[in-house]
Formats: sequence, structure tokens, C-alpha cells
Amino acid sequence: MAGAVLISGASRGLGLATARELAARGREVFAGVRKPGSLPASTGAREVLLDVTSNTSVGQAVHSAVKAAGGLDALVNNAGLHAFGALETASEERFRELLEVNLLGAWRLARAVLPHMRSRGSGHILMVSSLSAKVGLPGDGQYAASKFALEGMSESLALEVRRFGIQVTLLHPGPYNTDMLKLRGSFSKRTAPSAGGEPYAALHRALLERPPKGEPPQEAARAIADLIDSPPAALRCPVGPLAKHIFKRLDIDPGERGERVALDATGLRWWVQGEERE
Repeated sequence: MAGAVLISGASRGLGLATARELAARGREVFAGVRKPGSLPASTGAREVLLDVTSNTSVGQAVHSAVKAAGGLDALVNNAGLHAFGALETASEERFRELLEVNLLGAWRLARAVLPHMRSRGSGHILMVSSLSAKVGLPGDGQYAASKFALEGMSESLALEVRRFGIQVTLLHPGPYNTDMLKLRGSFSKRTAPSAGGEPYAALHRALLERPPKGEPPQEAARAIADLIDSPPAALRCPVGPLAKHIFKRLDIDPGERGERVALDATGLRWWVQGEERE
């Protein structure tokens, strides 16, 4: 199935695996990277410079992709950062950085592609969320905060843009073997808890001693590519066996129940259905 896709955070991990998978399926893929030459030549995608914290960079990346492909069918908001540690020990600088990338970065890209998608009357925006958007784990509060916020933003966005033929999908991958998972065992100053963490030393140590377990990113990439080829009816889609297990265990709403509440509360069913207000 042909069609152009822009992916943020595509120089490694899940973004790179998804770019490879989509390119192999015949998609024209624009892989967003922060540094020139970051994309392996074997990926089969076009490298595009993209810093999701910069409105200028986001605008230029979207413009270049649309111009080169003649259109943009899907956006995969994948760029993400992680931070570890009890919230009392968190660095405010790092916390803000997570929100800039994980939340506002996704918003900047969605905002940039929407005028183009509206003009075409179609489009698919996929937000790479996390199981941490549904369960706040100890030591993971900063990341969870960014992903919980991404969930709420995406719920609102989905109802705002549906009348224009644009779909929003929240992807919930389980843990997969990427650099983000491995960072737990090798922290830099930017990812580790800040000073003053002595009261939480035992907690941090216990979490760090847990062996990282994850699925191959290629498996998640195939599932994501399938969802791009055949957009789902549901707002939320678990990716991988663990994610599906957690969804079932927590009885996570795929979207229908929340949508009914939102539309009943606002009386905006006419808007979502593309009708004129009576």
C-alpha cells in the first residue's frame, strides 16, 4: 500500500525499526533525525532533519516531506525521552525537557500536519504512547506524567479532527529492546536522579537491579505498520503481547466509553459527525 509517512525520532529504536518496515512495504518514509547522517543508509527512508522542540524545525520538516511526496498520509509521533527516579529527586530541567519532547513535541508536529491533512480530507496521526500512560510506576513518574498528558491531548484531538477525515490513534507498546530500556543500567547526568535521593536509595537500587526485559522492536514495528496500512476503529491500540495482557487486566477503554462521555458532556456529537449545528 503506497503513501507517505513522516516519523519523528527515527534514528534508532522503535522509530528506526518502523521506518525500515514501512519502507520495505513500499511506503515513502521520511525519517526525522536531529543530526545529519544519523539514519543508516540501509533503512530505505529519506532522512529529514527534525527537532520536535523547535517550531521552525517542525515546520521545515513537514513542508519538505509534503513537497517531496506530494502529500502526507500519516504522521508517527515517536520521538521520546525518559528519566528515572523518585519524583522528589527529579531534576526540574530534565522534567521540563521530557514534557517538551514527549508532549509538546507531539503537539507541534500534529499542529503542523493538520492544515495539509484537512485540505486533503484525510490523514492519520499516530501517537506513540506507553503502558506508563495507564499505570504510574514508582521511579517512573516524570515519564508517566508526559504520557498521561499525551493521552488526554490525543483524546481531545481525535474528536476535534474527525469531521475533517483525520484519524488519531494512540499506540501502547509494551517494553521493547531499545536504548530507552537499556538506559536504566547506564545513567548519564541527564537521565539519573538528581542529588538528595538518599531516602529513596533502596527504591532506586531495587529498580536498577531488575534485568531489562523487552520485545524485539521489529515486532512492534510490524504491528504499527499494520495499523497504518489498515487504520483501526479504536482510539487506543495495545502493541505486543504484554500490552494486550495489561489492557485486558485493567479493562482499558479502547476509546468508545470515553468518547460517549465526552460527547454527552459537551453536546458536540454533531461536530464529530460532520453535521451543521441545529
